[in-house]
Amino acid sequence: MDNNYKSKQKGGHLNRRRLLLLLCLAGLHPVLSSDQTNPEPDDDDNEGIEVVISGPNYVTVGVPSSAECVSSCSSCTYSMSVDGQAAQGQGNVLAFTLNVWVETLTVTCTVTNDTTGVTATTVKKMQVLVGPVNVSITGSELINPSVSYTFSCHAYCRPSCSYTWKIDKGPWVSGQGNVISVTPKEMDVSKTLICKATNTVSGLFVAATHNIVVTSGPSDIQIKGPDVVEVGEKTKYVCTAECRPSCRYVSSVDSQSMRGNTVEVTVEHPSELYTVKCEAQNTASRKTVTASKTVQIKGSNRNLSTRPEETTALLFLAFIITMQVL
Repeated sequence: MDNNYKSKQKGGHLNRRRLLLLLCLAGLHPVLSSDQTNPEPDDDDNEGIEVVISGPNYVTVGVPSSAECVSSCSSCTYSMSVDGQAAQGQGNVLAFTLNVWVETLTVTCTVTNDTTGVTATTVKKMQVLVGPVNVSITGSELINPSVSYTFSCHAYCRPSCSYTWKIDKGPWVSGQGNVISVTPKEMDVSKTLICKATNTVSGLFVAATHNIVVTSGPSDIQIKGPDVVEVGEKTKYVCTAECRPSCRYVSSVDSQSMRGNTVEVTVEHPSELYTVKCEAQNTASRKTVTASKTVQIKGSNRNLSTRPEETTALLFLAFIITMQVL
């Protein structure tokens, strides 16, 4: 084979290579016949670009996320977008925060060879999660001893949330869903209930706390004041009781009753004695106890013997209510 033939064959190979390049740039894919020669393996300009997006399979609304575009290209320009909205100036790493829930999110990466202009595009779909947000516990804030009460935990989650509970310093308990029952003991003063809502896909969790007061009393009820008084003397009587959360009081002297736990009494006419009573009622449990106190009037026997006409005299009682009113 002479040198002219070799030169023509070399020129033909070069022309075919240029033609293939032009077709590729035009977006066409030529089919080679059996007598054509494929491009040499070391011809980087005609090799395809492999592109992969590295990132999570799900994102959570309001939580920062990122995705990275990786390719086999050594000198390329990257363009990335989220649901068709381009992200400029971030190269092959895209950082974003989704603020509105959508069912799925599509991240797109386009790689362009800086030398040949050849491009390659790939996409990655991500599941969009929400929450847990707005976690709260519903149920009574006042409970009675030895009575069972139900509490429920609520949270907004996509696709769903699981729930675990904790009472006071006890262990975390699961398997009861979003509802739990609490039965306080007589010696309990309060209970602290914690619910932890966990997204079943992402594992993100948020806890809510509910403080509960255990009712107690009335107990240890007392009426404080003198047992013996003089005619014309102003006397104060105060009723106290142990109550949680608090008690309402009704105080009375003989047949006269007033609301409150404090009365002031002035006796203007002698009498043998009179009775002070106090009724305390727990505002939550409605449990009621009563106490009474018998008061004597000083010198009443002497007065009754010298002035028997006053034995039928009425007691004049002046009440001043100084504390809470029902």
